[in-house]
Amino acid sequence: MRRFLLFYLFMLLPYLVMSQYYVLGDDPAGIHWKQINTDHFQVIYPSLFEIKAQRMADILEKTSPFASITLKHKPSKISVVLHTNTVRSNGFVAWAPARMELFTTPHQEIYAQDWLEQLGIHEYRHVVQIDKIDSELPGLIKMLLGEQAAALFIGIYLPFWFLEGDAVVTETSLSQTGRGRVPAFEMELKAQSIGKGNYSYDKAYLGSYKDYVPDYYQLGYQIVAGVRNRYGAESWSKVLSHVASKPLSLNAFSKGLKMVTGKSQTELYDTIFSALKNTWTAQDKEVLSSHIETVTNTQHGYVSYRYPFSMSDSTFFAVKYSMDNLTSFIQIGPKGEEKRLFTPGYLFEESITFGHSKVFWIESKTDIRWTHREFSQLRILDVQKGTLVEKRYREKIFAPCLSPDGKHLAAIKIDQLNRCSILLLSPVTGEIEQETALSMDLFILTPSWSENSTELFAVALGNKGKTLAKINPYSGKITLLRPYTYNELRRPVQHENMLYYTASFNGTDDLFAYSLTQNSGYRVTNSRFGVRDVQPTLNGRNLVFSNYTSDGFKIVKMALQPSHFVEMDSIKSFHYKMADKLASQETGIVDFTSYDSTRYKSTTYSKLSHLFNFHSWAPVHIDLSTDEIRPGVSLMSQNKLSTALTQVGYDYSTINKSGKWLAEFTYTGLFPVFKVRAEYGNEKSEYFQINTYNNLLTHAVRKDTQQVNFAYKIMNLHGTMNIPLNLSHGKWSRLLQPEFQIGYRQIWQEVATPIASGNKAWLTYRLYAHNLLHTGVRDLQPAIGQVIDFNYHYSLANTSTSYPIWTMEGTIYLPGLVKHQGIRIYGGFQHKPTSGNSLSDYISYPRGYTNLLTNQLFCLKSDYMLPLFYPDWSIGRLSYIKRFSLRLFYDKAWATIPVLHQNGEYKLDFGSTGGELTADCNFLRLYLPAKIGFRSSYLIDQKKINLEFLLSINFGAL
Repeated sequence: MRRFLLFYLFMLLPYLVMSQYYVLGDDPAGIHWKQINTDHFQVIYPSLFEIKAQRMADILEKTSPFASITLKHKPSKISVVLHTNTVRSNGFVAWAPARMELFTTPHQEIYAQDWLEQLGIHEYRHVVQIDKIDSELPGLIKMLLGEQAAALFIGIYLPFWFLEGDAVVTETSLSQTGRGRVPAFEMELKAQSIGKGNYSYDKAYLGSYKDYVPDYYQLGYQIVAGVRNRYGAESWSKVLSHVASKPLSLNAFSKGLKMVTGKSQTELYDTIFSALKNTWTAQDKEVLSSHIETVTNTQHGYVSYRYPFSMSDSTFFAVKYSMDNLTSFIQIGPKGEEKRLFTPGYLFEESITFGHSKVFWIESKTDIRWTHREFSQLRILDVQKGTLVEKRYREKIFAPCLSPDGKHLAAIKIDQLNRCSILLLSPVTGEIEQETALSMDLFILTPSWSENSTELFAVALGNKGKTLAKINPYSGKITLLRPYTYNELRRPVQHENMLYYTASFNGTDDLFAYSLTQNSGYRVTNSRFGVRDVQPTLNGRNLVFSNYTSDGFKIVKMALQPSHFVEMDSIKSFHYKMADKLASQETGIVDFTSYDSTRYKSTTYSKLSHLFNFHSWAPVHIDLSTDEIRPGVSLMSQNKLSTALTQVGYDYSTINKSGKWLAEFTYTGLFPVFKVRAEYGNEKSEYFQINTYNNLLTHAVRKDTQQVNFAYKIMNLHGTMNIPLNLSHGKWSRLLQPEFQIGYRQIWQEVATPIASGNKAWLTYRLYAHNLLHTGVRDLQPAIGQVIDFNYHYSLANTSTSYPIWTMEGTIYLPGLVKHQGIRIYGGFQHKPTSGNSLSDYISYPRGYTNLLTNQLFCLKSDYMLPLFYPDWSIGRLSYIKRFSLRLFYDKAWATIPVLHQNGEYKLDFGSTGGELTADCNFLRLYLPAKIGFRSSYLIDQKKINLEFLLSINFGAL
């Protein structure tokens, strides 16, 4: 029983860390926050978002009774924080503390429903999932852990494919649309299944470095929907109840599935995807594909091309995605040869256009300090001249499009209340020349200019779905061209009298045409899996577009022959049998068509009175700075705006056999970040002592060095202020962080030791900076990068025994001989006289060595990293191994060692060489990526080999 509990605790510990302080970033300090309290929600929002906050509260209240039915649970009241100053669109639910956080700016790829409605349904379903677990857990578990108990057991038992798949099922069954009715959402799985076969369950869920694997949203929808289709709408309610009732069972989720379906996770996956493959294969055999010519060359593995534009009659521009390289702009030649033009940063997918030898696109530019304040940045690349022009806006700007004559650049602006307007920008500088309000309250997607450069064609989203629209960019007048539909419509572009676009009228994303003169519609392609991004070629004789395959999108062209188009009688919504079955299991579709904008009373939300929110505790100490867990206790607080973090508790070191009480408070709501920390308890350390042995004549005949341990009582007080300045730009991640710290230490000597009783106060100045190239999927480290960290400490006491302590560390990343291999060089210097010693070291030691009491230390470390192979091995439930990699190293250090009690010192150099063999893996089918392996270090001066076990878990990957 003891072994079982230790093993189980080992499983829990990483999730205890993960569940603490889940903070995505900070909103600007100057925001005036307000709140709306309804029966089921506390909506916290910036005051400028008042009208839409009322709307969001109404959406959530209307969603609440519908989203909880099939899980048979009504959640408790929950807080909802609205972030309105980002250009990113997202949402998440966390449970320590419990809250929803919604990023309210709509994006250009949303399906045929209002963005706030999408957020409300999807994210609230997560609340139902987690609150159901929380309410049904044994009381003792919640008594021991607080709010984090539910997050902890969900993290252990519930696969992410279930959490997201169930939410996608809910958004589909409670609306006219949802991703379950978007063909592109199953396109990747369908193409993979037909072209490559179904992957193993572990690979399909946990991913691969060898092959492209669709994400767990797509996987989860098929499994969750398949179970509901086969075993009933309340199947998952029974599974969750079983999980909550068996918190100490290692296989609670699998056993719950077995109880409901008679199958394990892997058996259920095999059954559902075998049936899907049969269905998809039968559908594929009926497809009479259009005659197309592939422009891109065949390449091994997954390589995807999007957004093609003609550069000449024989060359094309495209955006290239792969697992081997960063996203790049390329030129494709007449024979498919490629030339890289530029590597952008994190760009918005539907915001790329090309014309007159220039590429125009929008990237997200984060504020220098506030994570939740972002700006749209227009970047203009002149392909011929190689010049780059950039313009950052305070406005939220998306989807630029260049007129055929090259004189006008239009874009969509979204204001603080998510209303759209048309901007006209300078195609040379990006300066805003004109803003035009729209005549109708519609959300505009992916506009393009008419051939005469006087009007815009776009997709318009209203409360009845999507339609095609013609917009006068100077008056704002909108003319609707087609009836509204809940099918997907994308990227319309005019050529002669036709408007070409992609749509899902037949259950697959295909190319369609609309006659501007005859008001009639046509189907142009009949693709296997789906097409995107249609554009006419410069000579007007072909259409070029992206055609999906099991190895990604490929650029193709098709002869433009309108006589071969198939006329459509009318626009009808395609019936998705699975989605319709899911909807029939609900009590109805949520009706958001009307609401009272003054229904809810709003009041000021005081940041000061909500500074503390103690939500969880644990019978262990959690070190948030190192992600380590040690014996002790912890009590945690995080306010709902995630600007104030508090931890109090007791930390016991099993190595030193001593412990300390501590309290820590961090506040990030001002431009500088403030942190205070207090510790009181026992410490242990060690020093070197030289022993001299004399003969009977008192002559020294032998000397040796002895390591002596000693203990003392200590109190530490620290106050820190730092300013994290985000200077990231394009493909580079950059941070500059100056820091100031004031510290006070009181030591009580227990026995004669080199550390005397007394107190000390000191100041610390620190400067940290990094400049790192973004990494690709298969990269082990940045191909190029630099990191520096400088610290200077000095005592406030003006005595002869107080010396300054200063350290400097630097790391350089360089590419290796072959792609994905890399070199890392580390250098660190530390000056720390014993009389002013702080007992702790600041720089890294050669591998295989532990810390020494030093006056000066200089260390150089060099690494060469390389991936070995990508096995995609499953070892039952125990582990799934995705990659083996090797790190070869050589370390060298030079130290000045004090000789205590003799006022002397001696010099010592020592080093090590060896290697680390590690495997990237997932344990027990948990989604958290881990590395496990061993390090063999040959200690050169000691002529011995030191073996170490290595284990790390990447919490940032979630």
